[in-house]
Amino acid sequence: MDALHYLGLLVSVLFIVYQFTANRRNQHKNLPPSPPGVPIIGHFHLLKNPINQALSNLSNKYGPIFLLRLGSHPTLVLSSRAAIEECFPNNDIIFSNRPVLPSRKPLEYNDNTLGAPYGNHWRNIRRFAIIEIFSSRRLQMSSEIRIEEIRFMVKHLYTNSFKGVRKVDMKSFFYAIAFNIVMRMVAGKRYFEDDVLDLEITKGKVDDLLEMFAPIATVALGDYFPFLRWLTYYGVERRLLKIHKRKDEFIQALIDAHQNTTSSFTSVDDRKTSQTIIDVMLRLKESEPEFCTNDLIKGTIQVMLIAGTHSTVTTMQSVVPHLMSHPDVLQNVRDEIDNHVGNSRLINDTDLTKLPYLHCVINETLRLSPVGILPPRESSEDCTVGGYHIPRGTQLFVNTMAVHRDPELWKEPDRFMPERFLESEEGKERFKYIAFGIGRRICPGEGLGMRVMALSLGTLIQCFDWEEATDESQGPLKTNLKKPKKRPLEIVFRPREALTKVLAQL
Repeated sequence: MDALHYLGLLVSVLFIVYQFTANRRNQHKNLPPSPPGVPIIGHFHLLKNPINQALSNLSNKYGPIFLLRLGSHPTLVLSSRAAIEECFPNNDIIFSNRPVLPSRKPLEYNDNTLGAPYGNHWRNIRRFAIIEIFSSRRLQMSSEIRIEEIRFMVKHLYTNSFKGVRKVDMKSFFYAIAFNIVMRMVAGKRYFEDDVLDLEITKGKVDDLLEMFAPIATVALGDYFPFLRWLTYYGVERRLLKIHKRKDEFIQALIDAHQNTTSSFTSVDDRKTSQTIIDVMLRLKESEPEFCTNDLIKGTIQVMLIAGTHSTVTTMQSVVPHLMSHPDVLQNVRDEIDNHVGNSRLINDTDLTKLPYLHCVINETLRLSPVGILPPRESSEDCTVGGYHIPRGTQLFVNTMAVHRDPELWKEPDRFMPERFLESEEGKERFKYIAFGIGRRICPGEGLGMRVMALSLGTLIQCFDWEEATDESQGPLKTNLKKPKKRPLEIVFRPREALTKVLAQL
């Protein structure tokens, strides 16, 4: 133990010397303003939850462009549209890498996901994803899956309403819909079957899936303090690897189930209409084995099951309290659906383009409740942003909340006003609404996500009257834009009388 103690002390001293010399090398350069830091840890102590609020507070003091040092990682923070315009698109390629975090590398299938380093391999992965998963043709082909899975869950809601089982945990409900949709796109089968009739079983299965397929929110200190990695490897990293092993086994089982079935397709037309993502990739593996490796297949499935569900579910969860707190908005959406679709059938994908107010509700929710910051990037070479020198290897944080709540950009920015996207189209101005990212790393799944959210929420609004399942000890739900609700969001769905005949036929 004494030897390890002295070794750690020596490494710490060397790290301090390295930081001091690095600062001396950069002191003659025009770096962005930066708060006073603490030796070794830099500015880690300033990043308190919620992180977007902490960054906004720092921006108010140091300006829309400032620099933090998180351990060994210099980090540029942009907190205004003007600052983003200073950075993009001129430096888009330079900031097209993701930070290399040692703890995450084993979990990314050797850089075979959409989070791979920028370059030819990443471009090929993204091109495949856009053409074979997110293109208009593919989204049209998967429209029946979305319709069937949403109606599958709505049928159980309707059935449960006659059995006295009316209180619904929205997180579990939305996750079951989203995961079933992605599972059928990926592997051709749903994960949640008739056991969704038992809401407790569904919640238990959701919790189990989230352990495997939730985005990683844990920070491994060894990623930012290399001299501590020998310590964190046996803590956070070991736990992440254990979870990844379970996830890998789950994904491998999906692939194994398709290994002997891809040859069953006999015509090109059949392949175009009935193949799952796994089928497509297994065939691509035969023709392009150097590109489409086992790791690429697993990495693609992993991204679909994580990114294809989590952000969609989180947004739909955020929409519900806004609608419950603004019954006039809920009624406006219902009137729009009733006027366009009527009461003789349920909405489908082809109706979505004619339901602009429904999309406004989703966009306004994304504006008010975005992710804290966009997924970080890292500069591949020195560059200039806003007249400041930005060294190579600098992380980039874009604070979406600061942009989406900027009173100079948005009228009454803290107010829930879906019509702002309908009347003035103010959200369509460049770098003003960045819920899905910016530049080359913009989310390619925006089209799929918006379709799933609009169809899911639209169907629930069309078919049911909503009522919050209040807890007498806590009172009714109230939307708090600064402190999100922590207790489970539970809603009572009562079938609308005008839709009972349609629901009974599901």
